[in-house]
Amino acid sequence: MKNPKYGVDELMELIDVFAVPEQTQKQIRALLEPDNCDAGVFFRYYNQRSKSEEFEKAYARFSGSKYVLALNSGTSALIAALVAAGVGPGTEVIVPAYTFFASASAVIVAKGIPVIADVDETLTLSPESVEKLITPRTKAIMPVHMLGYPSQMDKLMAIAKKHNLRVIEDAAQACGGSFQGQFLGSIGDFGCISLDAYKVIGSGEGGILTAKDEWMFTRAQSYHDTGACWRPDRYAKERREGELFCGENYRMSELSAAVALAQLRKLAQITKETRDNFFMLRDMLKLPPGVKHVQAADPAGLCGYTMALLFDDPEYSRRAQNAGLLGGNAGDSTRGVRNWHMAWYWEQILEQKTPTPEGCPFKCPFAVDVPKYEQNSWPQSMNIISRLATLGVNRWQSQEELQAVAEKISKGLLTC
Repeated sequence: MKNPKYGVDELMELIDVFAVPEQTQKQIRALLEPDNCDAGVFFRYYNQRSKSEEFEKAYARFSGSKYVLALNSGTSALIAALVAAGVGPGTEVIVPAYTFFASASAVIVAKGIPVIADVDETLTLSPESVEKLITPRTKAIMPVHMLGYPSQMDKLMAIAKKHNLRVIEDAAQACGGSFQGQFLGSIGDFGCISLDAYKVIGSGEGGILTAKDEWMFTRAQSYHDTGACWRPDRYAKERREGELFCGENYRMSELSAAVALAQLRKLAQITKETRDNFFMLRDMLKLPPGVKHVQAADPAGLCGYTMALLFDDPEYSRRAQNAGLLGGNAGDSTRGVRNWHMAWYWEQILEQKTPTPEGCPFKCPFAVDVPKYEQNSWPQSMNIISRLATLGVNRWQSQEELQAVAEKISKGLLTC
């Protein structure tokens, strides 16, 4: 192509993101200039070499998911899945009290009502709490695999089947994790994964949606691209009622997809090395009475980047964190710091705040018996989180470094 829209100048800006030394950048530019490189179009559709499409196919192979859609964020994946599943005015979705606020916020964006259930000592959705909260208006259950710890998917899937509910997995924090041999995010009707910069693998911003049912996947595609560019004939009449409706632009960019593809190729190694270090550190730690490891719903399937400890006494947990032995977003809450990973800080829902005075979806003709929450509505979850402290683990830690961490924490817990 003559006069390409994107060429060497744009590529050099991307190289600069990696903090390549200036002299090396000059050498790279000198190598590239004669070739007049052409990136084509940074748009996944009408593109003969789309990185977004390549990433989707690669993730499908990796995870065993039947249908995969790349999006611009994990939150977008949640919203598209909820809409595809039929969540809307007057419907309810059960979410855990311990998750990032986006899980509940996505339900409201889809015009549904989040019904907030307790977590148990797995740090994930309590099946007993879920069962008690199901009503004729319940449309879906949203398990969240917090801190890379798997939810109790066998029990939750059984409950969903019993009540004919959709399961939308929020695996934002658990890419590469598994439950009983199945990848997290590939077990429910939908799976939603975040590729935010701080997640297991990241593309800066990005997300993945998986689906088992072709029709549900088609509806998710409709919502993620209201321009319908994904359709074989985007301007044709809808092939089935419910295929076309007003949606958003949640498409993944080609640049994000390229980074995501490179990251995905490393995921198996990342997961293995992180888990290995997790279990090595766990074996090295000598916990005193009053402290125990969180028992994962499937220990073999946890991601391993966070080690979670439960204390018998919240004050003991507080002292351990204040002494700098442990921390994590969960720990912050025990010191009274506001944190949007806990439902008792979600005043947007506690006070039913909305962008316009009409108050939808809380105040909607279809909304019936909308739950009224207060900060103390989840005593079980609050008790668990008040006793929780965390420790970060990464794949680069050597055995010597892990041993030093274990000794510091083991000794420190005896004296704090």
